[in-house]
Amino acid sequence: MKIANDLFYIRRIKAGDIRAFTGIVEKYRRAVLTIVMKIIGNKEDAEDLTQEIFIKVFKSLEQFREESEFSTWLYRIAYNTTLSELRKKKLFFSSIEDHLFIEKEEDVDTVDATEEEKLRYLEQALTKLAPEEMFLIGLYYLEKQSIDHISAITQLSVSNVKVKLYRIRKKLALEINNSIQ
Repeated sequence: MKIANDLFYIRRIKAGDIRAFTGIVEKYRRAVLTIVMKIIGNKEDAEDLTQEIFIKVFKSLEQFREESEFSTWLYRIAYNTTLSELRKKKLFFSSIEDHLFIEKEEDVDTVDATEEEKLRYLEQALTKLAPEEMFLIGLYYLEKQSIDHISAITQLSVSNVKVKLYRIRKKLALEINNSIQ
């Protein structure tokens, strides 16, 4: 089944066809769940929060002005809702200080490591990221979102998104290097 474009569903929903919301959920559920899961880290909590996000989206759909992409609006709601949930649970994470980053770019020396070892090192390093860092990495690498789109979702400047992604990559490289040694 081909999924129609977002505005088709949105206009039907606004016109009173609430069943059309199923199309939106089908199209974006996996992406939202993936993003929330990367931030929350617990599948059951991520599934519950994803459901809450879609309820919030449905209730506030009248506020969507069709001036930006629907996905940007949806991801912004997912991002803000997830961070709010973390704050409610008082799960505060501190990010690594700038002075801990490697001064110059160094490649991780995993030439002798098998693909399985490389994945294990990466997975271990990813667990040490703060929720916001996981969100940014998830959008950029997993969801293949552009820097401009991430900027619109997070309401950070384009240069700030670039800097944050750079720092996250450096943090991951440092963690992977520490795991190898």
